[in-house]
Amino acid sequence: MKNKNIKIGLVAALGGMAAMQDCHFQAGRTVATNDKSVDSIRLEQQLRELAKTEYKGKLTPGAMCYMMMFDKFVDWVCPYCGDTTKWEYGTWVFSSIDYIEEIVSRIKTLGYDVVLDKAEFCSNCSNHSIEKPELIFKIRFSTKADYYIVKSNIVDEYQCLLAFLSNKKKFKGTHDEEHALHDNIAIIQKMTGLGKDLKIEKQ
Repeated sequence: MKNKNIKIGLVAALGGMAAMQDCHFQAGRTVATNDKSVDSIRLEQQLRELAKTEYKGKLTPGAMCYMMMFDKFVDWVCPYCGDTTKWEYGTWVFSSIDYIEEIVSRIKTLGYDVVLDKAEFCSNCSNHSIEKPELIFKIRFSTKADYYIVKSNIVDEYQCLLAFLSNKKKFKGTHDEEHALHDNIAIIQKMTGLGKDLKIEKQ
């Protein structure tokens, strides 16, 4: 009877150890999936490699110029409060907002925690304090970290960011011209907050 109890105890102990190991594995997997802090480390290294490696590939020039006609005044309907604000601000800016929203959505599909805040374009949400509104872009690489926040209405800056987060070496501008990420490290720093102490090496 004593030997039987020993066997039962041993089986239970082994089962408990297995369960603990399984829990540890599951917990580790959960942290790796939900906590993006490891991404910032990888991206910092990726940025450093990008800065010291000159792009040797071909870059297409795109269109030389575009004839653009835009209305001078635009009625902006706020997606947050529903108020309408009339802006004496070229419609190219508002066309850019739609394009930028698409780019940010693509960044989200990569798994990054990003937010595009358009509140400055609403006189109500901004308390009538903004003369030249800008999009507020927020990104973070860990659920425990605060958002890094930057303002930009420039489509190319979001395109550059998307290309970097997709681990590409070049991106297309608004006129379909191609740019090497190596030559735009400053934009990546601006849009991510990464590489603050990075010294860009000139070839």
